[in-house]
Amino acid sequence: MPGKSSLERTLLAEQLDHYRLQRHDFLNHWQVIMGYLQLGKADRALLYMQEGVYGLEAEQNIGQIPQEIVGAILLGFVIELRKEGLWVEVQLDSALKKNDFWQGFWQEEYEEVLYGYTKECLAAIFQRYKGSEEPVVEIKLGTGEIFCRISLLDDDKVVWEQSCCHENSQLEFVAQ
Repeated sequence: MPGKSSLERTLLAEQLDHYRLQRHDFLNHWQVIMGYLQLGKADRALLYMQEGVYGLEAEQNIGQIPQEIVGAILLGFVIELRKEGLWVEVQLDSALKKNDFWQGFWQEEYEEVLYGYTKECLAAIFQRYKGSEEPVVEIKLGTGEIFCRISLLDDDKVVWEQSCCHENSQLEFVAQ
């Protein structure tokens, strides 16, 4: 792929893998729904569909980010967490849904930093969530000094968190 950075090629490969997995899962979900309907359990089919839609809110929020590399990095992060069975919640500052913010803020060198940050967070979360009763990963994206804060919660208590901050025109990690 001439003209594409190494990160862009990596993200494309990851997105294709995620697409294949989600397509497989999607077809399985349809079969479950059809099974409920064939057994005359329309209420169970409806509940199953509602749970599925509710589980996609994190991906839907990330899809509102117009900066493609950021969206691809965060979407991949969320899908990896969901593959592990973790619940994910995304809080997105409304300014992040507008191109104007990204044109004034985003720099190409931030891409590798954000990608590395999400990979480090993924490893830390996978190491810590086992044994938790109700693990939830919370992603907060903002326009201030803290650009992204990722937290692992158990029963609404923070077990682990790490931030990616914007300071002095640099994007950097702040471990907490």
